[in-house]
Amino acid sequence: MTTRTHRGLSAVAIVILIALVVIIGLVVMKSGVGVDGLMMHVDDYIAMLDNRPTGAPAGKAVGPAVVVDSEMKRIDDLHDRLPGSLRAANHSAVNTVIVLVRTGTGIGAGVATGLGVVSSNEGSYSISAFLYDKSGNPIGSHTVTHKTAMSGAGAEGEAKAKCDEDMLAWLQSQF
Repeated sequence: MTTRTHRGLSAVAIVILIALVVIIGLVVMKSGVGVDGLMMHVDDYIAMLDNRPTGAPAGKAVGPAVVVDSEMKRIDDLHDRLPGSLRAANHSAVNTVIVLVRTGTGIGAGVATGLGVVSSNEGSYSISAFLYDKSGNPIGSHTVTHKTAMSGAGAEGEAKAKCDEDMLAWLQSQF
């Protein structure tokens, strides 16, 4: 008899444990912790592009920040390359939103803008960054561009990498 009771109690304990794990998972997901939590707000961040910064900078960026790719509608790879003190870990920590618009040759799927033609033998790759405070007020913007030969993915990849490095350096200088 004690064996059946023990098995029954073990089954109930396992069900309770699974329920607790599910509940904790939902709470963490709803709280916006981590990149997944930031991803829940990407559309809101991208919508800030409707109010693009113009003219002189309207202020200074305040960390931490989130960097989003407007074309791919995701957290951009440059987000992970920001120093830890500047990189938001969750939505509630975001003080500055940086929306990137990438144009030119690109090397990833989903880049719909195509090649920015400079001449018959050259193209270009550009990244424009639009900075906003957490309320969506424009702070400023900046664009970096590198010319590239239209000779293949190697040259395109180099132009993209140079743009990424230049943009990362500029972003860090804004804080």
